[in-house]
Amino acid sequence: MRDLLVASRGDEASVVRPSPRMIGAYAGLDVYLIRPDLNHVDPNYLLIALNSDAALKQLRMAATGGALPRIPKQALETVELPLPSLDAQRKIAQIGVLAKRCETLQTKRCEAQSRLNAAILAKLVKTAA
Repeated sequence: MRDLLVASRGDEASVVRPSPRMIGAYAGLDVYLIRPDLNHVDPNYLLIALNSDAALKQLRMAATGGALPRIPKQALETVELPLPSLDAQRKIAQIGVLAKRCETLQTKRCEAQSRLNAAILAKLVKTAA
């Protein structure tokens, strides 16, 4: 899948890959659909580049409106991103995918550790009674 979704409204810009269950859904007014040209841009690289601090700063600075800022489509089209060779993009994307997987596993490990700690403490309290 090559598509990316960009939230056009809100305090924080975010760029995500749609999940498989979202296939066939329509992007609403508050979401931009990006379909990169696979001959020039690796979608995973583009995801990483658009989520970089520099790109998000550009998008936030272009946002208009008060209570619920909106990123204009033109800002997304003109955001400045480094565009290395397709081979380099793929390598960067692979590292990004592995980094995201590592974060996910770390989060799961921390959640499991919290459950284990709670179970141990509950057992200690129960046996102390």
